[in-house]
Amino acid sequence: MSTSTRSYFRRLAEGGEDGPLAKCLYPVLRISSAAYGMGIKTFRLLYEKKVFPRRRLPFPVISVGNLSWGGTGKTPFVEYLARRFKDRGLATLILTRGYAQDEVEQIRHHLPDTLIGVGRDRYRVAREMAGKHKIDIAILDDGFQHWPLERDLEIVALNALNPFGNGRLLPLGILREPPSLLRKADILMMTHTNLVSSSELEKLRDQIKKHAPQALVVESYLEPLFFYRARKRIRVPLNKLQNQKVATFSAVGAPRSFQLLLSRLQTRPVRNFEFTDHHVFSEKELREIKEVSDSVSIGEVITTEKDFYRCPQAISDILNPLVLATRLRLSSGEEPLMGKIFRLFEGRS
Repeated sequence: MSTSTRSYFRRLAEGGEDGPLAKCLYPVLRISSAAYGMGIKTFRLLYEKKVFPRRRLPFPVISVGNLSWGGTGKTPFVEYLARRFKDRGLATLILTRGYAQDEVEQIRHHLPDTLIGVGRDRYRVAREMAGKHKIDIAILDDGFQHWPLERDLEIVALNALNPFGNGRLLPLGILREPPSLLRKADILMMTHTNLVSSSELEKLRDQIKKHAPQALVVESYLEPLFFYRARKRIRVPLNKLQNQKVATFSAVGAPRSFQLLLSRLQTRPVRNFEFTDHHVFSEKELREIKEVSDSVSIGEVITTEKDFYRCPQAISDILNPLVLATRLRLSSGEEPLMGKIFRLFEGRS
């Protein structure tokens, strides 16, 4: 499937296509969505009714997951938690399936001293690592749909820019599970809250209360820190690009959030090259980005760290773009969040 075709299906799932082709595809996608919904409901029930076993690790496990297809800011929140645990002196293990190597590489770069366990069977990976290292707590990355492993706390991230898409399950929409299952979350993490209006944010708060009235709601945003040059990692201050024409390229779940973030920095994105989430850039694609950017006298090409770590050598050699470094910050709910987490250790030997 070509990049343009995948991008079309992403827009379709987000409710951004309503042309003749979309009208033809909707019946097929509706059937597929219904079948997908029945499948995930069946598997979840089999685990909840203990037909399939759920295994528990000898240390607390915090699941960080999402309800939708990409772009929720889940990975920056995993990093945030790992930093807080390190400050507390806790030996932390991040468990991930590892299908998205860009996220693994980004975490490794940002948190070089943190243990990362990669594998489909995260229980087995955790037990093996626990035999070699001291582990106080584990973060189960993308854990909301990983039912075989017991968790002590369920955290679900929601992108404030587009929390539910068109309200449909994959592949008709962006939802991996229906919003009603938010009731199973202990904590709801709203991300990109600085990129929406106060009225939109209040509306989302009301929606969340209906689905998960007992959950603790925490709000966060990505703070831009600096740019750095891909090839030599030389830092460039954020204000250096004010009022400059730039091009962007990204393959993230919510490219709009990246572009809005750059606009807040008063850059002038005039060309945005968008690819589907986790897309691995070919040398041909990178050269095309460079050729188009050069042809319209664009001063700089900018990408995200997640995209850069997907294929750093080729990106550095061909484009040598500026990479935007960011860090997740909490705007509300930090104290009750950490209090809820650290209470997990009460009564444990």
